[in-house]
Amino acid sequence: MTKNSHNDFVIKNGTLIGDFENLYQSFDDPWSQSKFSDELDAQRALIFNSCRRIRKEFHLNRVVELGCGFGIFADFLRRDGFAAVGIDIADSAINRARDEHPETIFIQGDIGDFERIEQFDPEIYVMMEIKWYVLDQIHSFIDKLKLKAAAQEKPIFLIHLLSTYAPGEQQYGKEMFTNLDEILCHFSLNYTEYAELTFNYSDADPAIGTYFTAKIE
Repeated sequence: MTKNSHNDFVIKNGTLIGDFENLYQSFDDPWSQSKFSDELDAQRALIFNSCRRIRKEFHLNRVVELGCGFGIFADFLRRDGFAAVGIDIADSAINRARDEHPETIFIQGDIGDFERIEQFDPEIYVMMEIKWYVLDQIHSFIDKLKLKAAAQEKPIFLIHLLSTYAPGEQQYGKEMFTNLDEILCHFSLNYTEYAELTFNYSDADPAIGTYFTAKIE
């Protein structure tokens, strides 16, 4: 059967497919990342500015982008002076990231590979549009961040973005959350800022982007 949409590889009919390796092999730019190599959209601008504020106030400079894809945003951070690392589960994505951004560090893995991530001792963790794919791992991951922050006696920051859907459209994960308020309750962290953004770039229903920065200590 021919797969025509990137959703065929990701989430379809309320079921997580999670075939990211074949997704990246089948589509040249499945997440339209290349549009934001030099100019940021509103969501990425929020992350970037939050990273800069954290660096200025807390003198934290080591950032890991979880689910980095082709590494465009991780490389954007590196060019601004951050010690940036990108991690993605798909070999195809990481290989392309390394080819296109050889000065930035990229590793293959997912958030369950905590020890591999910790080789770089990140201080800021960026999760951009990956929460739906790691629902079964996220609480364990945050628990490890809390233990790390307590042991080192300095804060860790988690920056999180996730699109939600119009009422009645969401099929996957709706028992956990469907909007920003439910996401904030689900994580129950110390939020330094949070916001909701509406995007209406097509004739489809507007996408709702949720955002928060949390201080873990």
